[in-house]
Amino acid sequence: MSSTSAGAYRSPLAPDANAGLVALVTGGGTGLGRAIAREFARTGASVAIAGRRPEPLEEVRAELEAAGTEALTFPADVREPEQVTALVDAVLERFGRIDVLVNNAGGQFLAAPEDISAKGWRAVHRLNVDAVWDLTRTVATRSMIPAGGGLVVFIGFSPRRGIPFVVHSSAARAALENLAGGLAIEWSRYRIRAVCVSTGAIDTDAFRAYGDAFVEEAERTAPLGRIATAEEVASVIAFLSTSGGAYITGTTIVIDGGADAWGLGFPPPRPTT
Repeated sequence: MSSTSAGAYRSPLAPDANAGLVALVTGGGTGLGRAIAREFARTGASVAIAGRRPEPLEEVRAELEAAGTEALTFPADVREPEQVTALVDAVLERFGRIDVLVNNAGGQFLAAPEDISAKGWRAVHRLNVDAVWDLTRTVATRSMIPAGGGLVVFIGFSPRRGIPFVVHSSAARAALENLAGGLAIEWSRYRIRAVCVSTGAIDTDAFRAYGDAFVEEAERTAPLGRIATAEEVASVIAFLSTSGGAYITGTTIVIDGGADAWGLGFPPPRPTT
């Protein structure tokens, strides 16, 4: 566990900072998505969470409702257009609008670039780019544009360059940075803001599943000497929809303990011939 543990963490946001808003968080059953859903709920928003597995979603829903938050869970694979439509239908039926969309769902596998097949490349980009665009466009056209405003958050990677063993995913996340900038310009006439939050390593079960060596390398190469807690990242994302974040759009916010400034922090591979 990092030196700033989840148990010691205290949110800087007021309990009513997001009062009255409706937030949709994908990948909301575990890890960072769960922390984001909790923080929006804690700051007064109604929360809809989506994910592929019903069980963790229901755990989050029960937790949020026990704390007094109106919550909706919807099992969905955002790679499937018909499930995206059904998800948005359900949220609009329950809450009437979507003020904040956090595109947290994503994934990748570790592989040397020469071992990534065309199928593997397409699978990663389908989840991290294509599905994100489909949901973003659907939410914008059906809720944010008619309502005259909203916030779309994308999740990127840091360091903001090619990262060994995940070049397919780091390329996809770089596309989201560009997408945030483009949409912020195109949709400013609708008062829709778009921001990419690029994170370094986050202390979640999914990240620790890569193995101790991977975690230790991330801690060693971060200038602050640790990896982030999910709560730290979640509070920054929840801040963006408050009045304090209302003038932030079209940019990338980097939360990485200085990793992007430092670079990769370890030697490159040497030529073999």
